[in-house]
Amino acid sequence: MNLRGKIQLGLVSAALAAGALWAPAASAATLRICSDPDNLPFSQSAGPEHGFYIDLANLVAKKLDAQPEYTWWVSMYQGKALRYTLRARTCDAYFALPAGADYETPGLARTHGFLDVSYAVVASPSFTFTKLADLKGKRVGVQFDTTPQIILAEQGGYNTTTYRTAEEMFTALNKGEIDAAFMWGPIAGYENKLQHQDKWRVTPVSGDHMSGQVAVAVRAADTELLAKLNAALTALQPEITQLAEKYGFPLAKPIDVAAASNPARLGTVGFARNSWHGADVPISAVHRVGYVVPTGTQVAQASTGGKPPPSADAAAGREFFNSTCAHCHSPDGASPIRARDLRRLKGLFGDQWPEVAKTTIENGRPNLGMPTWKGILTDQQLKQILAFLATIQSDD
Repeated sequence: MNLRGKIQLGLVSAALAAGALWAPAASAATLRICSDPDNLPFSQSAGPEHGFYIDLANLVAKKLDAQPEYTWWVSMYQGKALRYTLRARTCDAYFALPAGADYETPGLARTHGFLDVSYAVVASPSFTFTKLADLKGKRVGVQFDTTPQIILAEQGGYNTTTYRTAEEMFTALNKGEIDAAFMWGPIAGYENKLQHQDKWRVTPVSGDHMSGQVAVAVRAADTELLAKLNAALTALQPEITQLAEKYGFPLAKPIDVAAASNPARLGTVGFARNSWHGADVPISAVHRVGYVVPTGTQVAQASTGGKPPPSADAAAGREFFNSTCAHCHSPDGASPIRARDLRRLKGLFGDQWPEVAKTTIENGRPNLGMPTWKGILTDQQLKQILAFLATIQSDD
């Protein structure tokens, strides 16, 4: 999981060495595939496991009597990943995207959905989960800015604790700090199988913004390739089920749960809305919650406007803020959404703004998706964040 932080945002490789991943050495055609280099259980460019998408892509290439050739691009920035791979013609098939019509991909076409994916409830096998209300009275772990967190907060009556990663939720389960965790099903199943020897029961759910399907994307003009991919995926359905079992994806009949009371806050099915960078990103990456600035990219420096350079605390606070808080408030707190623009704190609250900011950070705003940071941030980190916020306050 460490490769993502080391990869420069850019084209990593057009093809891997022969025999490293796949299939026949000699073939009459090449299937150029693009995917994420570090996103298990879905895809990985190196290591003993290559992920569900890559295993499937190799089977599809074999079915088409083609040699697979890989282009890798980190998918945390989904729009950019598509722009510099499929749209730039460095590859011909993108594994994979949400299949739902509500996920718009202008200029691209998608195959039929080939795999059901959804959120899931992870709990002890002794806990019977049949409806959403079964979670009332339980201590429930949710992941920041995901559909379960928003739904449970809006409906009320649930005792939730917000975490940043699936791994943190599994740790809390093992320590007995929570009774159940509500997380992305493929990640839950994979982690449960790989790290916890199927200790927990992973129950998939269905419902608006809770479940969907994934598909392979191609350029809209590539109608012949699209037809071939659809035929191959249909023929490979038994193998697709076997691969899902291999990676621990939950395949039981899903439990239907009620839709959110405010669906406008929820993103495309299968995607997390505005999780890191102001656009939809693959929910498959949600186990790495946080605004990640890959090596080789920089957040634009804020103008000092003639003010003295920031202190060491402010510089450290800025770095922490942009790696942790910019998913909602934008880099340097300069959100185009006025309610999230942290440059306005002084104008709104006068000299009391530091205390207001401190209290809000510590207590969070769970009903709006902001987690509680008290007990997570150290006093020093909180001091640094406040020092940074002081440097961006508008004089207006």
